Formats: sequence, C-alpha cells, structure tokens
Amino acid sequence: MMKKTIIIIGMALAVLLSACADWVNVSPKEEVEAEKLFNSENGFKSALIGVYTRMTLKDNYGKNLSYGYIEELAQRYDNYDIAAAPTDAKRAERYDYKNNKDAKTYVNKLWLELYNTIANLNSLLNHLENGGRDIILTEGLWEQMKGEALGLRAFHYFDLLRLYGPVYSKEPEMRCLPWRTEFNPVRLPLVSASEIAGHILEDLREAESLLTDGSLEDVKVRDRKFRMNRMAVKALMARVYLWIGDKENAALKAKEVIDECGLKLVRTNLEDVSAFEETIFALGMDDMKEKLKDDWTDITIYSTQYYISLENARSVFEYSTVGVNDIRYRAGFGFIHGTNGLLCRKYLGKSALYAEKIPLIRLSEMYYILAESVELAGSEDYLNAVRNARGISRNYNLSFKSESERIEALNKEYQKDFFAEGQWFYFLKRHDYPTFHRCPVGRMVYYVLPTPDDEIAYGTGDE
Repeated sequence: MMKKTIIIIGMALAVLLSACADWVNVSPKEEVEAEKLFNSENGFKSALIGVYTRMTLKDNYGKNLSYGYIEELAQRYDNYDIAAAPTDAKRAERYDYKNNKDAKTYVNKLWLELYNTIANLNSLLNHLENGGRDIILTEGLWEQMKGEALGLRAFHYFDLLRLYGPVYSKEPEMRCLPWRTEFNPVRLPLVSASEIAGHILEDLREAESLLTDGSLEDVKVRDRKFRMNRMAVKALMARVYLWIGDKENAALKAKEVIDECGLKLVRTNLEDVSAFEETIFALGMDDMKEKLKDDWTDITIYSTQYYISLENARSVFEYSTVGVNDIRYRAGFGFIHGTNGLLCRKYLGKSALYAEKIPLIRLSEMYYILAESVELAGSEDYLNAVRNARGISRNYNLSFKSESERIEALNKEYQKDFFAEGQWFYFLKRHDYPTFHRCPVGRMVYYVLPTPDDEIAYGTGDE
C-alpha cells in the first residue's frame, strides 16, 4: 500500500548504501547502517558509487527514463503485435494514467524511484556536512563529492519537474512536487514548479563552484564522463534555463559547454554507437548485453524488441529528402536494417571502448539549445552544424524566416538525434505540441504525469 509511505520508503531504501558497488542487490537482512558506512573515506566513496549504480537499474535510467517508458510516451516504437499494426487506441493506453494498470504503475514507480535516489543523495549530503570533512582527508575530495551529489540531486529533481510538473510556460505556479533536502520522513507540502526550478538552480550553482574539472578531452579524465562533472552541471543548467524560458542564460551556459568541454560532434557512429565521444554525462552499465537482451538483441526477434517499422523510420529521418546519408538512420550506423523493421544500435556496442554506455547529456543538445535561444538570424548555424556532422549535405542547410520554422526544425532534429534516449518527449512538452509524429490522440493533453494520489494526501497533510 502506497498511502503516506512514498517518501518514507525512500528513506528506508537509503540504508541500502553498502560498502560495495553492487549495493542495490543487498537484501534487507544485510542492510548496513548509514553510520557504519559513513565512518571512512572509502565508505563515502562507496555511497556515491551506489547512487550511480542505482541509476542504471531498469526502473531508472537503465531503461524507463532513457529508452523505455519515456520514449513510449512519445510513441517511438512499433513493438506491439507484429501480425498487425498497433491501433491508435492501443497506443493511447500509455496516457490513461488513472485507469490503465500499466500506465498507473509507471507513473507511481517513476515518482518513487526518483525520490528514492534523492533520499540516498540527501543522506550522503547530510553526512558530508556533519562530520564528513573530518573523515574525508584526500585534498579536494570533499568538495568534489558534494558537488557531484548536489548535481545529481538537481538532475533527478529536474526530471521529476519535467515529468510531473506543468507545461512551464503556461502554469509555472502549479504545485507539483515536495522539495526534500533532509534525510527524514517529515511531511512536506507540494510546492510550485517555479520554486522547484529555483532550488534546482541553487544546487547547480553550488555544484559548479565546487567542481573543478574542466575539459573532458584528456584521456586521463575520460572516466569523468561517468560522473556528474562540471561540464555536465553547466549543461544541465542550460537545460533548466531553457525549460523556464530564460533563453539568455540558457545560451550562455550552452556556449560555455561547447567552448570549454573539448569535445567535438560525432561524425560516425559505426563503432561509437551511442556517440560517446561527444557525451558530457553518461552511465556505464556492466553486462549491458545480458541485462537488455529482451529489448535490444536481434532484429529477427520481434516479440519484445524495440523495433521501428521501415515506414516509421523513413518518416522520422526524412529519408526521401535529406536523410539518405544521415548516420542516425543508415544501415550499420544508426540502425540495423532488417527485413521487416529497424533496430537502433545505441545499446548494441561491441567494442570495449564504446559498449555499455547510457548517454544522458550530449554535446549536440547544447547546439540545439543555442539554436533555440539566440536571435533568429544566424540561429540556423548551430542546427546546421549538427546536421552536417551527421551526414546531411550542406546543400540542405536550413535558413529560418520565422520562429515557427525554427521550432519545427528543432522538433525534427530532437526526434532524430535523441532516438531511444528520452529527450524528445520533453521537447514536445516544453512547447506543448498539440500533436506529433504518430500521436494516437486528437489533441495531446497528457504531458503532465499526475502526482500519485497518496502522495498528494501525504504531501498536504490530509488524511
């Protein structure tokens, strides 16, 4: 039963921060008390590693918050009954958040999973502030760990805001989430989207001041891509500023990332299937091939695979006009082209250098944010830079005459570049698109996931 327990469960799960990287597999009988975990520098390190490990679970960014549920909300795939094309009514079941069992389960589970991770981070931050400086003796490590934890808390809260918050441009004062920074079960009210956004930016500003790593191009700091690094914090700030309509600061942060990160846009995904070379923040999933075999394995297996029909793919990637050489579509590059459909290769990396990666923030998004945030004249240069890198001829370079042209061009590029990554749904919501490619309803009014009923009662103090 969920009543009055959603956040409390999050508190309870936080004690699963054991002193090993696979702490998420520890059973309740083997729980390690937080006080014992946080009595050594290695314990603090293990706690932080545990957060990243938790993020790779399928209920988190290992599936539902990357290529799974979020992409299903945007109607990306055709993996229904292979004997017949899925009906609009069947695909629209994803939006029946109150009555459809599967839809309701996802809505409640995502809320719980994100807040559970935030609870873990709050526990870590609490111990960093209360005694952590006396225990963590390696120079600069305390600041780095706090910066990572704050950045990660902001990252999770922002996705809660993007999912359960309003279309921000229309209802910024809608109460949608409780803001929790303490490791306790104290009741807290739902606060407005604008207040949540303000807290997120506060966390990110402090994280930016604490983290000192700069360029990600040096091989020695390559592994920093798997941590909440300073460039990722800046990139996340660009995302948040754009979400709340502050285009000036969105452009500023996006430009800083492009100029300072040392990365270049990927021009081939033949081996680098997830565009890791331009990834600013990613997760590493051990044994990905085995863990994701039900979703990404073989194009000849259509019962569970997240395949996309040829007609669907050719429409998305504009095959008949500009997309014939687009690496995001081409056979053996962006997709495996099968007899009856296509399978995205982003989670099918084979080489040790490029396998087992889950991209969360990539450089191309910074170009898109700039393209949307600067003056119309010249904004197309940023969009064309990505298109050209992906194989679209300069003969097809864009030029905008109106704001609507710019937004629709961005819509198409978000749809292409972030296939199976979960970002296109957020673009659609931010602009409150009334419909989109393969939208199964007459008017898309389902962008706001409902706050779980029991959480509303819990958060407001009602019985």
